[in-house]
Amino acid sequence: MMKRLFWMVVGYSLGLATGWYVQRRVKRTVERFAPEQVRNDVTDRSRQAVDRALTVVDDLRDAASEGLNAMREERSMLLAEFAEDEALHIGPARRISVRRRTIRTRRPGTDFRPEGRSGTGRKPSR
Repeated sequence: MMKRLFWMVVGYSLGLATGWYVQRRVKRTVERFAPEQVRNDVTDRSRQAVDRALTVVDDLRDAASEGLNAMREERSMLLAEFAEDEALHIGPARRISVRRRTIRTRRPGTDFRPEGRSGTGRKPSR
């Protein structure tokens, strides 16, 4: 897990550094070769693109916030409904019976694997 985290951070850092370097080089090249009007047009268009990207980011944040609020409302409604119905107050569920089979529920903090399986998808060795 630490290797993945390390390489993810390295890749992210290299991506940022490369983006910064390319942006700097492009700006230098544009300033060196482009006439004033073309430079201004490129600057204006790049600012417009950044503004559009920021608008999209704001819209995504608003949508995520709205979704979280809806989930919180639904959760509070379900909790209120649960508190009202006395038949549901039987304690923590340890087993759920479904179609004559018993399915064990996973308790938080435990590593649940069905009996006889090693978790690798292969048959256990003898």
